[in-house]
Amino acid sequence: MKKVLMGTTAIGAVALMAGPAAAQDGKISLGVGGYYENFFTFVEQDFDGPGDNDYNQFNVRQEGEIHFTGETTLDNGLTVGFQAQLEAITQGDQIDETFLYFEGSWGRLVMGSENSAPYLMQYTAPSAGLGLNDPNIAPFQQNSDAGTSTLLNQVSDSNKITYFTPRFAGFQLGASYTPNIDATGGDRQSSGLNTDEDPGDYNNFFGGGANFVESFNGFDVAVAGGIEYGMEEEDALVGNPETDDFLAFSGGVNVGFAGFTVGGSVLHSNGGLDDDGDTLVWDVGATYGQGPWEVGVTYLNGETETVGGDDQLHRVELGANYRLSPGVRVIGALQYSDDEDSSEDREEDAWGVIIGTRLDF
Repeated sequence: MKKVLMGTTAIGAVALMAGPAAAQDGKISLGVGGYYENFFTFVEQDFDGPGDNDYNQFNVRQEGEIHFTGETTLDNGLTVGFQAQLEAITQGDQIDETFLYFEGSWGRLVMGSENSAPYLMQYTAPSAGLGLNDPNIAPFQQNSDAGTSTLLNQVSDSNKITYFTPRFAGFQLGASYTPNIDATGGDRQSSGLNTDEDPGDYNNFFGGGANFVESFNGFDVAVAGGIEYGMEEEDALVGNPETDDFLAFSGGVNVGFAGFTVGGSVLHSNGGLDDDGDTLVWDVGATYGQGPWEVGVTYLNGETETVGGDDQLHRVELGANYRLSPGVRVIGALQYSDDEDSSEDREEDAWGVIIGTRLDF
């Protein structure tokens, strides 16, 4: 059950990937891992308000990454490793996260374009389908500015330094420092300097996270919390909302027992704005797994303050998956979305059926 709980987080997903290749004669040999997803979707999306858009109801969607990994352990016990993630589908950041790490009894130090500590340590609502909280594949066209995730991801894959403590009595702490959010995974940063005092931009991001994972009398419990703070470089240009330092908090919990996993998470952010821009997102969910089968239901609610009012998002998923082998899962989901754009006084209802396969290698 603890593996199920860990699988609901980004750091858990990393732990389930194919391990790095072992060193030979002191050199690091590269190994290959990653994942690939392919889904057939049917979506019915209508508008209630001014304006009109028509979308093709049928689509085939795919997402995947190829991970090149390597690791070696020195004579003094220090482990040194590397990972580079290649987008399997053509994207703007064709090379995604790329980083090296040092690990020992003192903890783990990560340097490069990897997600922040509070992002990797968070727990969100469990899902047996695609998931609603920052999924790889989103079947609907969103037209409001309502928040869609409880994960602290403002710095995303920007180049940073992260440290994780060893886990002690179930507790682990993590901290990240991101000098500038402009330097992302596809940016080598081998020379030159990041620009400063850019209107509406941020630098010197600090992130902190903590989680607790333990078992008590057959119950598996996982609790997480995080904070992210970034300094505003310069006010946004005239005509844009007035910007401010970025500040956000998150928290999440999962509890597992006898095949059931229940949990949820929450995020509150000022959006980096002085006035409008506050965002509140929360989700709840429950799954039940027995043998190769897993079924579940998940709900997500997002709300963001805008100049015209509050944009709101409500989504529900009924999901199921069947594990054909350790690396092959067939996934199906029925999703409903209610998207309200206050600035255009428009409400959008949508529902979709999704079925496909995920491969982990």
